[in-house]
Amino acid sequence: SSSSLGLSRVSWCAHGCVCGVSGDLTAAMAKGLSLQFFCLSFIMLPAEAIIHANYKLCFSVLLVGTAYFVSAGAAIAVLIGALFSVLATCGIGPFSLPRYCGPLDVFLGRSYRASTLTPDQTANNNVSLTSFGDKLVIAYRKADSHFASQNAKCVVATGSAEDLETWNIIWEHSTGEDDLREMLLFELSGKLFLYYARLEPNKNGFVARSMQWTCTSDLKTWKKPEDVGRVTEIAWDIKVQKDSSGQEVAYKASYIGNHYATNAVVTVLFEQSTDGFTWSPVGEKAEVYTGGISEVSFAFTAQGDLVAVGRNEDGDRTGFGSQLFFARAGDLGHWQHLPVSMPQRFDFPRMMRMAGDELLLFARYARQSFAMVPSWMPMELQRIGNILLYSCLPKGGAVYRIVPPDAKGDTGFFSLTKPPGGAEDEWVIANYSSTCHSHAPWIYGQVFATDIFVCHCRTSKKNNRAWL
Repeated sequence: SSSSLGLSRVSWCAHGCVCGVSGDLTAAMAKGLSLQFFCLSFIMLPAEAIIHANYKLCFSVLLVGTAYFVSAGAAIAVLIGALFSVLATCGIGPFSLPRYCGPLDVFLGRSYRASTLTPDQTANNNVSLTSFGDKLVIAYRKADSHFASQNAKCVVATGSAEDLETWNIIWEHSTGEDDLREMLLFELSGKLFLYYARLEPNKNGFVARSMQWTCTSDLKTWKKPEDVGRVTEIAWDIKVQKDSSGQEVAYKASYIGNHYATNAVVTVLFEQSTDGFTWSPVGEKAEVYTGGISEVSFAFTAQGDLVAVGRNEDGDRTGFGSQLFFARAGDLGHWQHLPVSMPQRFDFPRMMRMAGDELLLFARYARQSFAMVPSWMPMELQRIGNILLYSCLPKGGAVYRIVPPDAKGDTGFFSLTKPPGGAEDEWVIANYSSTCHSHAPWIYGQVFATDIFVCHCRTSKKNNRAWL
């Protein structure tokens, strides 16, 4: 198929968790079993207990109680069962993607915390990173919970590539009425733009209100935030490149629809702008895909073709997992996709074209397939089952090499930027993560504190690695 792309795992990077939604089952029944209410109510009820529990004390009480009320043999059986449970987490299962075989290497340096430690706002996530002038600029969400909260605020800080440990906050924004998330920074025509989404501050769901933007020319004075785009629209990736006349053009991949609903229908939009806030379709129409795809990241090849990956969490006629897209340089508004979705789910994808015209995807990754529920079951049950089962899996971050369809070769919430004055193969990466073991399930990291981390990244095809 002309739309098929090659994808292979290159290397592993840091741990991580993702953001999501939760709910109350009673409210869900009253609202017609909305997917986010139904699924995450089963997660949040035990999660609330997990947050406040003393695990060693709970295990000791269970063990002693079993010996006292049942028998000593039953207590021994509990100990043996606990031992097998620990041992089961030590092994590494088979990978569902082929490991990359080739000369490309991706080197990640030491991680530095970029977010502030705030006792009553421990959820630092949804990070975006870019360079502006001689500084690195980072934007992230800070709140009391990963779930929707009116206490959420957007934090913007600056740092330098020479000192990733020192970050100075230059702008903060909150409304007290909205959950703010999905921050996205980009530079266009000498201005630094910040996009973010406003959501209902309801932990029972994921309901987008609008998208807003602000900008600055000097990192000191920021424009008052204004609405932009369609109702429920959330921008996921914006890339800037020059057209044939040398003018800078911003390209935006976003989505609209009832994401996470039992009858979810989500539409991916692809638009362009020369001023950063007025958008028009790249092709004849802005819509490039309708189904279950939400978060989409893209990159342009050296020939100007477009390659994109989208998370198919809600599922559609092509299945569940992820979709790969391709569009020719002369027809960027016409996206071709795989006839069947890849079963792997690439959470929070970020795609970049690196030195040597290599396309790399940074995304969350679980070794198991996201499409766990049999496809013959009703779509609503597949959505519920896949999300519930996937929430119990450990996840990490990974780097993937993507091969456009005409290329020859083998077939893991990140944000990347080129540092000011950096080499062609040098990047700075931002990610958010919880401090837990790599085998901890997703929900564990979801309900505990997370921080923003940054590190240097370099790519190389050379055999000489002495500079490491």
